[in-house]
This record gives sequence, C-alpha cells and structure tokens, in this order.
Amino acid sequence: MGPPRLRVGLEALDTIIIEDFVNSQLQYLIELQTFDLRIFKIQDQQRKAPELLKAVEAPLQEILTRLQVLKKTGESLVTQRRSAERELATQEDSLHKVRNRLSELKTNKEYQAHLFEIEQARKKKDSIEENVLEMMERVEENEKAIKELEEQAGEAKKVFDVESARLEAQVAELGQELTDLERQQKMVAEMVEKPLLARYNRLKTMRKGFAVAEVRDGACGGCRLQLPPQLVAEVRRGDELMDCSYCHRILFMAHHLEVETLD
Repeated sequence: MGPPRLRVGLEALDTIIIEDFVNSQLQYLIELQTFDLRIFKIQDQQRKAPELLKAVEAPLQEILTRLQVLKKTGESLVTQRRSAERELATQEDSLHKVRNRLSELKTNKEYQAHLFEIEQARKKKDSIEENVLEMMERVEENEKAIKELEEQAGEAKKVFDVESARLEAQVAELGQELTDLERQQKMVAEMVEKPLLARYNRLKTMRKGFAVAEVRDGACGGCRLQLPPQLVAEVRRGDELMDCSYCHRILFMAHHLEVETLD
C-alpha cells in the first residue's frame, strides 16, 4: 500500500477521470438529442407534406368541381333547347298546315271551329317559343358563368403551381438536411458506450425524443417535477449518470458541460 498522500492523489485523479468521462458521455447524449429532435421534426414535416399539398390544391379542386357541374348543366340545357327548337319547328309547321285548310271550309260553323283550332295552335306555338327563349337565356347565363369560373380556375392554378413548387423545394431541402443529420447522428452515436446508447434510445422512444433533461432549480427539466435533494446532489457531483425519479430521463446540470445546452 502506497503512502497516504499518494493514495489521496490517485483517488482524486480517478474522480477527475470519471467526471470527465461522465461529462463527455453527457455531451454526446445532448448532441444526439439535438440531432434526434430535429430529425423527428423533419420526419413529421415530411409526413405532413402530402396533406399540406392537398390543402394548397383544395381551392383549385373546388373550382374545378363547380366548373364540371356547370359544364354538365350546360350540356343538359343545350339538349333541352334543341329539343324545344325541334318542337317549335314542328308546331310552326302544324300551324301553317292548319291555316292552309281555311280555303277548304264550306260552312260558317266549320270556319269558326277552324279559327278556334288555329288560335289553340298559335298559343301552343307561342308557349313553346317562350320556352325556347328561356332555354337560350339559361344557356347564355351558364356559358357566362363557365367563362368566369374558368378565369378563376386559371388564377387558382397559378397559385397552386407556385405553392406546390415551394413545397416540393422545401421537401427536397428537408430530405437533404435529414441525410446530413442522420450522418452526424450516427457519428456521435458511435462515441457513446453501447449500453448507455441502448438506454438513451429506449428513453428517446418513450419520451418523444427527450431522453436527457437538465436539472433546474431542483426540478427535472423534462417532467418538471421536484427531485429529491439527495438525487440533485448526486447529479451535481457528476461522477455517475443519474435518472429522474419520475420520468427516468438522464439528468445533467449545465455547469458540468462544455457545450451549450438546450433551452
């Protein structure tokens, strides 16, 4: 056994080495957490991208749906107008034939009856003619509405093209950033002891990316609950990685670290 002074010096050296090791592992874990939180955020944005694109496209699709309805209505109106025009032509021909029979009548009674028949045929023709005019107006109004809606669709398409291009560019940038982050995350992960890394990864999964928490004013920065004084003292001493008594996150204090910690 060495001299007491030497033993004390070696014990102090061992303590410094342990504290340095714990601090370095904590720094790696905090770096990992920084990368992982950003990775989670990017992955969440990527998952939401299709819905965002759908939301951007919604105004255009709504206009196109209305335009499709108007065009179908227009086709139906044109069909009805043409049918009414054929009916009008038939009725005009019938009225012409009825009027031509006037010269064939011999008695006043026949003549009066025929005049009544002509009047009825004329009224029917007038009614059909009004229907034709009404159908023509409706076709014209529908065509005007289609033209206005087509202009709106054109403007909405321009907005959609700009926004979809912006989203596509954003998704591409996020993809590139994700690749870079995953590469850096892997490099830092290789610096963490395997058992500690496995412990960190379990906590990361359980706590939505927050596996490491700073002790602030005697409370866990993760779950915000007050910690036992003895546990706070052990974290402050920094010779061992300690867990929160409640959420089990790995605890640290800012003054132990050489890197800037998360807020």
